[in-house]
Amino acid sequence: MAEGFDIDHLAKLARLSLTAEEKALYASQLGQVLGHFQALAKADLPATADDARVVDESALRSDEPGPVLGVEAVTRLAPASRDGQISVPRVVDDES
Repeated sequence: MAEGFDIDHLAKLARLSLTAEEKALYASQLGQVLGHFQALAKADLPATADDARVVDESALRSDEPGPVLGVEAVTRLAPASRDGQISVPRVVDDES
């Protein structure tokens, strides 16, 4: 199992309120996942070509500008807006 993470800190960052049982379960599961990543990092894998692609780029449409919505139309669609910008709830705490 991989070590080096603080499940309480991770839960706080994710804004999760976990029971002691959930903390133990998730810490174990996360440790297993991180352990697999450590094993992969140590594996002697063959080098891959620099140009290896998952998606054939010829199957993608060309990236050309198209019609756009104006500021008024976009802010009208948003749940809340102010001064021509979309307003969202604050999600970042002041503490570091």
